[in-house]
Amino acid sequence: MSHYDALFAGYLMALTGWLVLARYVTALRSNREPCPFQHPWREVGWAIAACVAVLIVGQVYQRGWLLPTGNFRPVAESLNHCIIFSPFFFLLFFRKQPLTTAWIPDNRIALRLATGIGLALAAITVYLIVRPDNPPIFAVLLSIIHPKNLPMAVQVLLEDVAIAILLVRFRAAIGLHASVLLVACLFAAGHIPAMLTESTPWSEFAHLILDAGIAAAAITVLYRSADISWFWCVHYAMDMMQFQTI
Repeated sequence: MSHYDALFAGYLMALTGWLVLARYVTALRSNREPCPFQHPWREVGWAIAACVAVLIVGQVYQRGWLLPTGNFRPVAESLNHCIIFSPFFFLLFFRKQPLTTAWIPDNRIALRLATGIGLALAAITVYLIVRPDNPPIFAVLLSIIHPKNLPMAVQVLLEDVAIAILLVRFRAAIGLHASVLLVACLFAAGHIPAMLTESTPWSEFAHLILDAGIAAAAITVLYRSADISWFWCVHYAMDMMQFQTI
């Protein structure tokens, strides 16, 4: 089985697991109404402007003009990621919008994170069952929680914040189904610059369709929770599986 087969199985396990848990643990479900922006398209415009700003700061980072890493690479790289994605937080501050409009929860955080960790463990287990040519699960877990991977965890968290901000604002402008499809495609397309930089074979670009499909499924479930904290654990774990090789 390929990495993508196992990845799909892992995400399917986690997303299905959340849906089952949410049936019995009502605290995991969102009880908020969709954000009533007075001018939805204006908020979409600001969100797109934040995306453009992130891309510009990302180019600054690529040229080595942000914080030097030195002997403190995990911390410095994590701070660099925070700088890159800072336009989204400036957007929330400038527009005087709460963190909940980025699906950053303000209650029951311990329960949400515990749920995410449990679902991440389930997703990793399924991944290793589908693709057994990987290290034992104990070695995989040690690799995932190693401090050197802090920048990856921070990057994944900020990506999830960006996805939530975009979806909430597009949802207000064009409805749920169209916004899920659009944001999922944008998420998949976001991998293209890196793939071009790394001279990825054209055959690999077909996997972007699967990326968009996984993103659409994840965003649909995320909408029901309005909470990125649990999904961050799953997203980070699944992203880290690409580096697990014997």
